[in-house]
Amino acid sequence: MTDTVMEIQDLSLTFHLPRNLIDVVRKRPGRAVRALNGVSLALNKGETLGVVGESGCGKSTLARCIVRLYQPQGGSILHHGEDIFAGEARSDRSYNRRVQMMFQDPYSSLNPRMTCGQILSEALHVHKMRPATDIPSRVEELLELVRLPGDAAQKLPHEFSGGQRQRIAIARALAVEPEVLIADELVSALDVSVQAQVVNLLLELQEQLDLTILFVAHDLRLVRHVSHRVAVIYLGRIVEIGDSESLFANPAHPYSQALLSAAPSLDPDDKGDAIQLEGELPSPLDVPPGCPFHVRCAHASEICRQDVPRLRSFGDRGEVACHLAEEINEHA
Repeated sequence: MTDTVMEIQDLSLTFHLPRNLIDVVRKRPGRAVRALNGVSLALNKGETLGVVGESGCGKSTLARCIVRLYQPQGGSILHHGEDIFAGEARSDRSYNRRVQMMFQDPYSSLNPRMTCGQILSEALHVHKMRPATDIPSRVEELLELVRLPGDAAQKLPHEFSGGQRQRIAIARALAVEPEVLIADELVSALDVSVQAQVVNLLLELQEQLDLTILFVAHDLRLVRHVSHRVAVIYLGRIVEIGDSESLFANPAHPYSQALLSAAPSLDPDDKGDAIQLEGELPSPLDVPPGCPFHVRCAHASEICRQDVPRLRSFGDRGEVACHLAEEINEHA
């Protein structure tokens, strides 16, 4: 039986923009961006769930809601069955310890005036993870865990390379012994060779420490390499979710098919056959009615223009939010 660590149910978040001069003159209300629109998914113990989609689709917003940097207006996030935004759980500091986030920029996420040792020991003090006398030895353990030398504790962030800074960010997250890690574009700012080192380290730590990971990224090859399951997001909605290998080999949603067909191949003889989508990505300020993808979909029909498809089971290929999934995939 699958042990569900976290369950996200119908999550919605809207950002309200301030009125500009034209809005005031024309007496229009302020505009709103629907960053998340009914997102539902489960995160299972010990797995890596990849989250992919175009820029601005809501991937990072979802990650920030999970760590309570943003508060959604609708839906819920259940951690072991308890809503993290309800009642006393809202101020429960233990949740902040058990779910840790690692950010895209490994430099701006580290305090430039604190040494590496101070950065790692800060959370240990705040959460009372160790007696004060044991904290220096714990810092040494963390540095060894992420393959950094012991003298790194005395250095400032600017003295490290990008890959080393990201290792410090991983060590900081692990300092409070979390069960869930949220990796938001963890290696996108690093060179390709360094990306592989950091990702392989993360996978080793996952197995060693029995971690559950939500891996947000735009690099589809990387997501395929690290993920057990993958969720595809389009304009704040999950359009498909399923087993990583199955989804990459045979995506069911037309957006997933187009997105994955555009991924570059490592095979020099593979010329690829990228699906060309019609039209432009709609603005999140003005999401089309019905299925948000219908304005770019070659298969769209009248029902797609009127009704929002719900995420539903699609045989052994996971779940898909498409009215015409059976027709589109009947010859697949």
